[in-house]
Amino acid sequence: MTQTKIAYPFEHLENGMRAGDLADFKDQVRSVVADPMLLEEQKRVAMMDAAYKTLPYPATSDAALEALGQGVICLLGEGPAPYHPRYVAPDFQKVLDEGSDFFNLKPATNLYEAITSLLTLYNYSPTSGDPPYIGNLDLLLEPFIRDLPAEAARPVLKSFWTLIDRLHPDAFVHADIGPDATRTGEMLLDIDHEAGTITNLTLRYDPAKTPREFALKAVRNTLQLSKPYFLNHPRHLADWGPDYIVASCYNIMWLRGGIFTLVRLNLAEVTRHYNGDLEALLDHEIPRLAALQVEVINSRIRHIVEEVGWFDHAIFVKEGLLDPEKFSAYAGVVGLNELVNEMMVRAGKPDAKYGHDAQANAVAVQIVSRLKQELARHPSPYCRGTGERVIFHAQVGISEDQDATPGCRLPAGTEPEIYTHLQATAPIQALVEGGVSDIFEFDQTARQNPEAVLDIINGAMKLGMRDISIGSTDSEFVRVSGYLVRRADLENRQEEQLLRYGTASIAREFFSAQPNTLHRRTRQV
Repeated sequence: MTQTKIAYPFEHLENGMRAGDLADFKDQVRSVVADPMLLEEQKRVAMMDAAYKTLPYPATSDAALEALGQGVICLLGEGPAPYHPRYVAPDFQKVLDEGSDFFNLKPATNLYEAITSLLTLYNYSPTSGDPPYIGNLDLLLEPFIRDLPAEAARPVLKSFWTLIDRLHPDAFVHADIGPDATRTGEMLLDIDHEAGTITNLTLRYDPAKTPREFALKAVRNTLQLSKPYFLNHPRHLADWGPDYIVASCYNIMWLRGGIFTLVRLNLAEVTRHYNGDLEALLDHEIPRLAALQVEVINSRIRHIVEEVGWFDHAIFVKEGLLDPEKFSAYAGVVGLNELVNEMMVRAGKPDAKYGHDAQANAVAVQIVSRLKQELARHPSPYCRGTGERVIFHAQVGISEDQDATPGCRLPAGTEPEIYTHLQATAPIQALVEGGVSDIFEFDQTARQNPEAVLDIINGAMKLGMRDISIGSTDSEFVRVSGYLVRRADLENRQEEQLLRYGTASIAREFFSAQPNTLHRRTRQV
């Protein structure tokens, strides 16, 4: 929800801020307090953000700090020393079934009580700001909706969905539905089609289980709202088992678990600091960088668990909604496109581009495979949900990125024909089990042919695509790498109008840094 970016230095004194740092900090707080573009709640969040970013880094090597300073390793605004996990996936079903002593909630016996319990838990999300995961809503609410008349259930569900948007106006708030069609899922898609909220949504899609009519309804929505995502449920089921969820943008984790931190390796920045060829990159530079990335991740995990003692006092852990044995951390990657293309230039093949050339695509697979292999070599304490190893993740772009394509994607506006595009990125997606996505926009004619769009989605998943975001050029929503923003809000933010949605400001900064992202190649069907 934070709209003001707070800069902080890479060096801090252990005994507190220097006089100059303190003066800078006061100036930052003063600028937040006087910012006319922030609501009061947004100011409180921004001041909290400024305060904890004055903490010193946990102990790390000089080499790791140098990589941070170069931007080769990026902390994604978490601050030097986070005091809570980045993402959590509470077991909301437990509270609906058993109630909660701390939150003074009884077991839910009807739809009203169920949504009261859920809204209460969302308000106390043990992360900064709004809840990144609000549950597999069709499974949670189906027992309370199944036997209700539509005229009784629909207004309550619509009010619930509206309240999520009004109380948590953040496009990182994320719900899941599917793979089976349920009355609740059908109703929720219809409500979202009508209401058009900013809350993110994923359909865990299985062509063998998800009824085609239900999938077509999701296609209708995504062509209008750029949601839900279509997630390859069989693929994730094979990798994770049935106890997985999707949170925030497209982050895969365990139910009852969480992600301590998301630390990115910016491969576009690697091209600016590494002068060798592909062989040396694979044999020496990637192993070195993977070790540094895990070192930074581990220092942050130890700070949360050992220094802050988060598991010792977290209410969601004490209530049994989160399990320390289900936690892990993300090792993210961004800018694959830039590194691959630079390696082709150094090999004397400047015209061979990622996504367009078979040899460049093979190099992309080599780089991603090697990085994943090296990350898996280094143990990570307290990542018990994944065998004390980090999870490989393709992270979306942020506004500070310069000339770095989000995740493992192709640059917006340069994509080849859709089938060539899918064949290029599917082998990459197959390697990234922790969360990865590609965005495909269709022109307005696709709304008259949703069957063809669904056929493309089915074909993509047969190729191994894990997660697909579909949009339309005339949609009122724009998908900004992973989250959503209304086109109208983006325009209003550019005119410096006050907005409830913090992500509108982030989107404006992102598009200012990467203007081509607004102009993806559109598809016809």
